[in-house]
Amino acid sequence: MSNRSLAALLIGLLLLFWLFSGSLTSSQVVAEQNTEATTEEVIPLVRARLSQASMQNLILEVRGLTQPNRVVEIRAEISGRIEAIPAIKGTRVETGDVLCQIALDARQNELDEAKSAVKQAKLEYDGLKNLGRQGLQSSTNIAKAEAVLEANRTRLKKAELALEKTRIVAPFSGIVSAQPVEIGDFMSPGSTCVSLMEFDPILVEGQVAEKNIAAIKLGDDVAVELITGEKLTGIVSYVAFSPARQTRSYPIEVTIANPEGLVRSGITSEMQVPLGVEEAHLISPASLVLDDQGRMGVRVVDKDNLVQFYVVKILKEDQAGIWVGGLPSTIRLITVGQEEVFSGQKVRINLEPLNTAQKSPNLTSDTDTTP
Repeated sequence: MSNRSLAALLIGLLLLFWLFSGSLTSSQVVAEQNTEATTEEVIPLVRARLSQASMQNLILEVRGLTQPNRVVEIRAEISGRIEAIPAIKGTRVETGDVLCQIALDARQNELDEAKSAVKQAKLEYDGLKNLGRQGLQSSTNIAKAEAVLEANRTRLKKAELALEKTRIVAPFSGIVSAQPVEIGDFMSPGSTCVSLMEFDPILVEGQVAEKNIAAIKLGDDVAVELITGEKLTGIVSYVAFSPARQTRSYPIEVTIANPEGLVRSGITSEMQVPLGVEEAHLISPASLVLDDQGRMGVRVVDKDNLVQFYVVKILKEDQAGIWVGGLPSTIRLITVGQEEVFSGQKVRINLEPLNTAQKSPNLTSDTDTTP
């Protein structure tokens, strides 16, 4: 082989070596770049908000109906004919007003006789007592005279009561809701004269589920809104010890002052019953997720940038969002990407708020976003 051919062969080998070395180097660089890119994709980026809990008054909305404080059937205690009914159905009466007037008949005469008998028995007893001091009368006769006097006094008291009971009066202020008798009817003891309904105060009755009944306390202030638009305030005056058989819920009563009688019975009402105070976070409903066991909660990022799942309970709702409990006082709540990560996974976090995010007093943000 000539020197020229040998030189050409060497040059060709050198060119081939150079070409292959560049290809190998390029492959190694691409492999390293792909490895780095794969490593970055394993740590996902999520958007979160720094949320600080606040103490919230928990309110339970209870639907109810207004009811009179009491409805009493006013009955006669003596027999007789009704000669007047001053309080007809629908009339407002005050304590002591006459509802039904029963004829006196001979009761006035019996009262007058009883008074005379007491007067006579008193004179006889006093005379015998004076004679007894002089030793002219025995103690037995004096005791008999005293017994006669007391018997006549009892008779007088009965006559006075019989006369008084001819006037059936209102035991409290209220409205006559029923009038089953008319003038001229004969009443016997126990017969109903009228039904009297007390309207001040007035009650609002509702029912509370067993899971909330333990939080309701007697004397708690309650805001009440009637279906007619009136807004009132009352207090919890009754909490049942046992539930209603059909609904398994517990009856409660709220007492409201109604001096003018403007609130009628049977009006649908909404009660805002306080359940106490609890630490809560305000979040968007979109932040809620379900875990593998079907429990509702949220995903947060801990101090080590690891995802954690917390089961939450919804305490109340308002226009700003939902208030939930069961979380630490301060959390980094995942708001975007919570469905794509899992508990224990390491993530990168961006705390910068979205331009469209609604700002709330208890939600703050950080500008330093990536650890």
